[in-house]
Amino acid sequence: MSADGVFPKPTSVLIFGNDRPLLNWVAYALATINDPEFVWTDVRSPDQVPSATDPMSRHKIPPERMYARRPMELTLNDSAANVAVSAVVRSDETPENVQRLLDFLRLPSPTQHVLSTPRRNRPLVAVLSNSQRLAALYPSVENVSFTLRSILATDATVIMTFADTPTEGKRAFDAVVLVDGSLREGWRTATLTVEKGPSEGGLPTGLAVRLGEFAPVASILSREIDGPAEPHREAP
Repeated sequence: MSADGVFPKPTSVLIFGNDRPLLNWVAYALATINDPEFVWTDVRSPDQVPSATDPMSRHKIPPERMYARRPMELTLNDSAANVAVSAVVRSDETPENVQRLLDFLRLPSPTQHVLSTPRRNRPLVAVLSNSQRLAALYPSVENVSFTLRSILATDATVIMTFADTPTEGKRAFDAVVLVDGSLREGWRTATLTVEKGPSEGGLPTGLAVRLGEFAPVASILSREIDGPAEPHREAP
């Protein structure tokens, strides 16, 4: 994996497993490698808070790039899209451009806001954590596929964490990654297995490696989770 990025083109990534904080740390590392100015959205109700060991609780994500959204805020909106298109589409627009705009406007408003974040030098990476809380709102592969396709059409990469057994919607992702292990048992011994990977990039299908041996990710997790090593002191 190059330090220039894991994904050379817009890619949809699903990271799943049982340990929510560890999934989020892996997402944090992959996002940082590709786009240090990534935007993060966490799906949660007001009474749900991240674990104390989560990158969100440890304030690793700047507040101006961090959003918390209730599940119902992230549903598709067909009616709003149809009204908006009739109001803003010019008569000389090509069918392809009209469809692209219609697809974008069907996305949830918070998603549109994230995808419209001004960029300078590189495409956006958008992280969505705890996406298992949206499973009931996206019940079919078609729902998931449409959403991912519309996001990728904006030249963004999307990384989702799913702290449960994935639904059939996982088939719509370019990359599907299992993280087996926990922070409590030590992130270095957790394993990362790529069940499905994109044709290009640093997560090829079949890759299976301990996180502590996966150099670019390990370097970030070592710095952010473990912190700097204590300086050696000679005995008095």
